[in-house]
Amino acid sequence: MFATRPSQAWDEAGGVGTEVEQVTKGDMRRGQAGPDAQASSRPVTPHERLLQVGRGLRAALVTDAQGRVVWMDEVLALAAGWEGGGELGRSCREVLSRLPWLLAAVRTALTGEQGLGEGSGQGQHLFAVVVPVYGDDGSLVGACARLQPRRTARAEPDTPGTEHVREHYESLIDSIDGIVWEADAEFRFTFVSRQAERLLGLHARRWVSEPDFWARHVHPEDWGRVMATCMDALRQGRTHELEFRMVTDSGRAVWMRTQVTATSEEGQPVRLRGLMVDVTEQLRSRERVEHTHSVLRATFDSIADGVIVVDAEQRIIAYNKRFQDMWGLSDAVMRGRNAEAALRQAAPLTVDPAAFVAHVQAQFTPSAAVSVNVIEMKDGRVLESTSLPQRMGDAIIGRVWSYRDVTQERRAKMERERLLVAEQNARERTEESFALLDTFLNHAPVGLAFVNRDLRYLRINTALASLHGHSREWELGRTVWEANPLMAPHFAPLMLQVMETGLPMSDMEMSGHVPATPEELRHWRVSYYPVSTPSAGVVGLGAVVVEVTQEHRARQERERLLKEAQEAIRVRDDFLSIAAHELKTPLTPLKLHLQMMKQQATQGQALKPHHVDKALSQVSRLSLLIHDLLDATRIEAGRLGLRRGPVELQALTDEVLAEARPLTGQHTLERVAPPEPLVVLGDRGRLAQVLSNLLENAFKYSPTGGSVRLKLERDGSMAHVSVRDSGIGIPDDQREHLFQRFFRARNAPISGFGGLGLGLYICRDIIERHGGHIWVDTRVGHGSTFHFTLPLAP
Repeated sequence: MFATRPSQAWDEAGGVGTEVEQVTKGDMRRGQAGPDAQASSRPVTPHERLLQVGRGLRAALVTDAQGRVVWMDEVLALAAGWEGGGELGRSCREVLSRLPWLLAAVRTALTGEQGLGEGSGQGQHLFAVVVPVYGDDGSLVGACARLQPRRTARAEPDTPGTEHVREHYESLIDSIDGIVWEADAEFRFTFVSRQAERLLGLHARRWVSEPDFWARHVHPEDWGRVMATCMDALRQGRTHELEFRMVTDSGRAVWMRTQVTATSEEGQPVRLRGLMVDVTEQLRSRERVEHTHSVLRATFDSIADGVIVVDAEQRIIAYNKRFQDMWGLSDAVMRGRNAEAALRQAAPLTVDPAAFVAHVQAQFTPSAAVSVNVIEMKDGRVLESTSLPQRMGDAIIGRVWSYRDVTQERRAKMERERLLVAEQNARERTEESFALLDTFLNHAPVGLAFVNRDLRYLRINTALASLHGHSREWELGRTVWEANPLMAPHFAPLMLQVMETGLPMSDMEMSGHVPATPEELRHWRVSYYPVSTPSAGVVGLGAVVVEVTQEHRARQERERLLKEAQEAIRVRDDFLSIAAHELKTPLTPLKLHLQMMKQQATQGQALKPHHVDKALSQVSRLSLLIHDLLDATRIEAGRLGLRRGPVELQALTDEVLAEARPLTGQHTLERVAPPEPLVVLGDRGRLAQVLSNLLENAFKYSPTGGSVRLKLERDGSMAHVSVRDSGIGIPDDQREHLFQRFFRARNAPISGFGGLGLGLYICRDIIERHGGHIWVDTRVGHGSTFHFTLPLAP
């Protein structure tokens, strides 16, 4: 169609403009329906070009280059005396015999010039502008005529004056849906119709008054092509057509199509004339149609079904490559577009050609019925045919057949039926096997299960399910992560490894917590065995879980008892070694002094006092060793008694220091105490024993002398006592064992430092029995400071 708006030929004489509806009287949809219906990637035919331009001009008459009528408005046909139809395809000389003024304008346009005419038709006075139309190759393809009725309130003479004619021509030109223009040989506009302002927002006066107007408003990318086309028109003296973009003052680009015609005087081109039509929406529509056509074509060719479309005249309208290959049709047959010929070539391929031909021919008759048929081919293929009516609106204009190769589907169906029977038999056998398996599983004393490759339980017995804290029914179909989230991170990777490698894992020791007893550490012996089939390979695994928690605990208890026994033996041996050494050490000098005193007595000599003192000193040492052994025994038995009473620590430390001063030797003894008395409730003798032991150790483990400092201070509600020396110190890794029974630091060899390793053990027990705390700060080579605290008396 030219447009969706009515194209009125005239309206004042009672004529009614009609929308283009049919080819015979004003429609261009039949055959070639216009630019929108024809937009595609192929070249535009001359016929299509005429319809495109005619639509843009809202023309009342379209002719081809030979002067034959291609399209004619219904009202104009009535005025020309062809109200009964039949004008299409006839020459303009025959059709326009009653309108000679219009015939003359058409003949002028067919020479390549713009034709103008004015005359009467059935009582109306009309003006005509006829423009030549050119194809893509620049050749003249025809002409389009636009008619405009004269609009006056009074009758006008048949031959108006020159000014009157000019005004009406300008009015007619301005009514054209396009920009009529004229320019000189320098490409300066000398005339532009008023449509320029409506289409582009650029006033016609600017086109004429601004010398560089065209250069500024043609898109920069198109300017060279526009100038080249205008130059060719001037040089060749024939009409050219091109599409280019004009740029408005707002920067909007508008696609225009223009015809450029050069007019000559005395054989020299002197000016250019043309008509610009806004084709922006037309180009966009063409792009959309081309895109849609491309998508539909690609879709059509990509589908797996063979498809063919046949019109009511049994001509093949469309088909895809799949259809041609499916039926083995030659290219010559398909190019012929004859459906009957294609049917005759395809029929021998079917098992029953006659029935096939009859069925297809019956559907050539237009019908709304939908047909589905199965066709068996001689080569063993089976095709499923579906036939649908092709519609345009409510009218049926043809038929669409689609053919699907269902050979594999049919074979698959038969195979499925065979497999279904086999599966039913296998299922019955499997159910019997599963019944036996379930009986074995449910009565087994160990945990048993089967899982698939997704680690879902296919079979599980009560022993293993109860371990997870669930029932057998709940766990079936669930993953190991759902059934046992506490242990799954440990054994799930092992299960996957077994299924990946196909190698079993047996008798693995595993410990952890399970939902049934989340607070208890339990132990199992676990084995995983891959389960495989000849066709599918490894499909899962079997799990055997044996509870060994009691065995593990018994083994741990045995190991603990063995370790304790070994430790007791070691302690005993160490103690006997140390005790023998410590007890022997004072006996040797004691025996020596006693022998000296015996010799003196035998010889009648007076006994020397220092031998007696030395002997008594060794006896005292033996007594202390024995007391330490007795105290250690009492502590182990819980029978170490305390005689509590008020004890002033300043006085107690003075007494202990007085007894210790003879032992200082090379050491300097220092005491620091607050002026106020520090009184505790305790056993005076036992507290003195603690102080004496700490001072003795300070002297003993500072063999090179140095300062020994005893300090008392108040620390809140506690009395804080510390003994600091500058001796050998204690290694860091032995501090935690320092107050244990029989412990001696490795850097204090027996030969250099005596003792049973009971002193600090006894000190700790005494202090803790008094409600205090004892600890040490030490560094190897820099001495040690022993601290203890006691609660002050209220």
